This record gives sequence, C-alpha cells and structure tokens, in this order.
Amino acid sequence: MVVEIISKNRVGGPNGGIYHRVRHSSTSTGTDMTFGLYLPRSHENTKTSSTSTTPVLFWLSGLTCDDTNFAIKAGSRAFDMAEKFDIAIVMPDTSPRGENVPNVDSYDLGIGAGFYINATEEPYKGHYQMYSYITEELPTLLEKEFNVGMSGLRSISGQYVVSCPP
Repeated sequence: MVVEIISKNRVGGPNGGIYHRVRHSSTSTGTDMTFGLYLPRSHENTKTSSTSTTPVLFWLSGLTCDDTNFAIKAGSRAFDMAEKFDIAIVMPDTSPRGENVPNVDSYDLGIGAGFYINATEEPYKGHYQMYSYITEELPTLLEKEFNVGMSGLRSISGQYVVSCPP
C-alpha cells in the first residue's frame, strides 16, 4: 500500500503534536483517499515500539465536508485536548472522490455526502464502500503505518454518523 504524506505541520506551538494530511490508494473505494491525522508529541515515544500504541479517535464529518473540515473548524482546541490526553485524531474524507466516481447533482448524495455505509446498487457500489473503509481498511492502515489504535484503542465520534449493519 502506497501511503503519501501530503503535508506535515506542528500545531499548538513547540510543545504541540503534528497534523498530517495523508493520501493512499484505497482497496475499499477503488480511489485515492485522503485523511487528516493528528499525532500528539507522546506518539514519538510509541511509534517504534511493538508493545505500545497511541489511542485514536475517529472523527467522522458530515454532509459536504472533506478531511479538512474538522481540522479547520475545531483545530487548535481539539488538538490541544488530544495533546493533553495523548490521543491521535483521524479525520477521514466523507466519501470517495475522483473522475470516475459516480456523483449526483445534490449536496446530500454522491461525492461529499458523508454516509458511512456500503452502497449495494449500481453505479455506486463500486466506489461507495465507506463502512468497510472506516471500520476495516483505515484502522489497519493506521496500525501498520503509524502505530495508532492497536489493541482496540479506538473510539469514534462525529457530526453525523449513520450506523447500519453491513
């Protein structure tokens, strides 16, 4: 799996953690996916350890958002709290995006819609597999590439979460 760090910035001054924007090729969605990842300073001590991990909070943004929404709107306050409690925050995009991704000319369906479910009908089922992406692929990537959220140290929250059985 190819993982590309698009940008990397220290937030919260010299004692703050690092906010990354990350892009990777997703097998769930068949597209490149981008997510934000805040890593607290304490993560520096765990990233090379096989016995220690940084807990992670998945923040799922809602309709018309992307991976930057939470970082821009909650930003330093959220990252300061994550720093205080030594947790990572992952901010995935709300949907697959790209030239070949089916879209609807409506804010509440298609690209940017923010429904974290797996589509079952054409033409959407080939790319809109967000439940699998959020619950399987992304946690595995975070464990492998960033040593984050291992041993079930994960939580999920957001503006708008649809929970449906797969």
